[in-house]
Amino acid sequence: MLYFLKHKLVLLATPKTGSTALEQALAPLADIVLQGDPRIKHCTFQRYKWRMEKFIQIFEDDAPQTAAVIRHPEDWLGSWFRFRHGSWLNGTARSTRGLSFDQFVEGYLSEPQPAFAAIGQQARFLTHPKTGETVTYLYRYDAMSEFVAFLEQRLGTTITLGRHNVSPEQEVSLAPALRSRLEQRYAEDYALYDNALGKHPG
Repeated sequence: MLYFLKHKLVLLATPKTGSTALEQALAPLADIVLQGDPRIKHCTFQRYKWRMEKFIQIFEDDAPQTAAVIRHPEDWLGSWFRFRHGSWLNGTARSTRGLSFDQFVEGYLSEPQPAFAAIGQQARFLTHPKTGETVTYLYRYDAMSEFVAFLEQRLGTTITLGRHNVSPEQEVSLAPALRSRLEQRYAEDYALYDNALGKHPG
């Protein structure tokens, strides 16, 4: 999470949406930087509203606006699947080595979720569970260039993103029946993505 006091903006770091690249590019300009441990770096919208917003208002009466990125749910799962296929997780319960993408999504749809599929949920990250409030500016991951343009205009700087924390290359495909179950079970995530800012691809 990054807070820019002068520009009255908080950038939340949704996991697997290019947050590390954004952090590397923008942390030197931020007044508060939450990084390192994922529980700190990936501060959820709910936790931000609960504690961090109140802390910021010690110094500024008006609460800042918030911004974040959301990824298409199936694409987001594909990124997690590839990331957990990496050699650094070999032999652990979180590894997806030896699993198909269908098996990974099946695990994600299970109750309880197995360790390899316990990755949270974008809608829970980006939405307050009691009020239904979400971030002020929510951009789609596939509209990253538009999100960067928004940040450049808001922060008054030129932004060049590097490639950080990139998941290993691997083709993934999902069975239609599983896709249908995913769309039904996580309809909230699909709705958030569909209503996010940025031109739809194509």
